[in-house]
Amino acid sequence: MTGFQVVVTASSVLFVGGCLRAVQTFLFVRRAIRVRAKVVGAVDATVDNHDASSQSAGVTRYVVELPGAGGRTRRIALAVAFGGAMADRLVGDDQTIRVLYDPRAPDVVRIDAPWTLYFLPAFLCAPGLLFFALSAYVWLGT
Repeated sequence: MTGFQVVVTASSVLFVGGCLRAVQTFLFVRRAIRVRAKVVGAVDATVDNHDASSQSAGVTRYVVELPGAGGRTRRIALAVAFGGAMADRLVGDDQTIRVLYDPRAPDVVRIDAPWTLYFLPAFLCAPGLLFFALSAYVWLGT
């Protein structure tokens, strides 16, 4: 396999993976219920970059309280972690955060913000799109 073929294959795999993740996210958002969850806890932690030349990144992990069946509430620890000012922007003045949850799988809770929902699909698709655009430019330019 030549270097060009490796780049094409890797870009294609990333692009297809990003498209699949985007479709999964889209389907989740369509069936999910939007609510404002009360933030009942925030755990500040650091994520080690495993690189001696850089510092660890600070993140905030939220514990939220969601309305449940029969007037009861349930607490869910959000798996998504954010650092710095991003976390502050997502939590409202009333100490609530917009979340989505799937009624068929109520333990699957995601923060309702485009950045948190679509960053990974866009990140995975970008190399494939850039390579495709570069290939089209070279092919059309010759």
